[in-house]
Amino acid sequence: MKLLLRRGFKRSVVHDRFTCTNAVMFRRVWRGTNETVLALSETEALAYRVRETDADPADPFVVDPDLTLWQCGGEFLDVAAQLLELPAAPGHSAFEGK
Repeated sequence: MKLLLRRGFKRSVVHDRFTCTNAVMFRRVWRGTNETVLALSETEALAYRVRETDADPADPFVVDPDLTLWQCGGEFLDVAAQLLELPAAPGHSAFEGK
């Protein structure tokens, strides 16, 4: 969790009204790309990357698979690590051109 926070993710607790469960959400938006990790427990998590305009922060549990750039489900540490290892989103770079 600390690595996500160091990488610019913001942590909050969100409630899924359909399953009546809470999850810890880690979310960052960078250059029009939304990256989210939802941790329901240590063994159940979902991570995804979508364009910022395709994300609904009010309901992060629902993601249209046709709009998802990347997604993964599984254990929290595994999905968080996979998300952090992704290359920059298409059309984005961590380095500014000169």
